[in-house]
Amino acid sequence: MANRIKGLDGGSIGPGSSNPIEKIRVSSAVNSATAETTSGNTGDSVHLTSSARSLAGLALLVAASPDIDSSRVAAVQQAIDSGQYTVSAERIASRLLQLEQDLASATSR
Repeated sequence: MANRIKGLDGGSIGPGSSNPIEKIRVSSAVNSATAETTSGNTGDSVHLTSSARSLAGLALLVAASPDIDSSRVAAVQQAIDSGQYTVSAERIASRLLQLEQDLASATSR
């Protein structure tokens, strides 16, 4: 069953159109000094929790740290070059399964 709104013919809306919807009036900006004195507010304030401050500090530390640990890269390259680097298929499979379990539990929350 279709709903109908009386007085609307489906035509265009706006100035110059002949529909019962009145034009939207453009409001002027409110002077902030006037708004403060009439509402009684003297200013806005924000309070951060200690957790938020800790997270902000950690974000700064992460942003300042390098993306690549060049000493670790050099150690792995040296191990590969000397033939000392070994790949453990069991360890890779175990970590992949753990990742799948972590993702599954994260999506079920």
